[in-house]
Amino acid sequence: MARETVLAERREPLDLRPWLVLGVGLGTLALVGAVLGAVWLFQSLVGFEPAGVSPPAAFAPPHLQSDPAGELRDYQAAQRARLSGYAWADRERGLVRIPVERAMAMVAARGRGAYEPLDPPRTPDPRR
Repeated sequence: MARETVLAERREPLDLRPWLVLGVGLGTLALVGAVLGAVWLFQSLVGFEPAGVSPPAAFAPPHLQSDPAGELRDYQAAQRARLSGYAWADRERGLVRIPVERAMAMVAARGRGAYEPLDPPRTPDPRR
């Protein structure tokens, strides 16, 4: 008996008020009901009718690859040709595209000055 009284004294008191929890739950339900009722009332007074839902437009069928491996080979061949050939990148500005191996050889041939500017810096015109 003495042991039970000691345990009862050591327990944390139960301060939970069940009527308060029930009141909060019922109040929440009442608020949700009131909001839904207000929306229904507004919709019926204003005469808001949702526009007729039209079916979605027909989408184009997906573009399926008939030969994915062949298309990949063609793409890779075009990329290799682009990286290993000469072509104009911008003819008006005089920019050309050269093969990667040739560009690397040109950079390596410049030695220590490989990353210095190609053209000397322009001096500003004092008349401007």
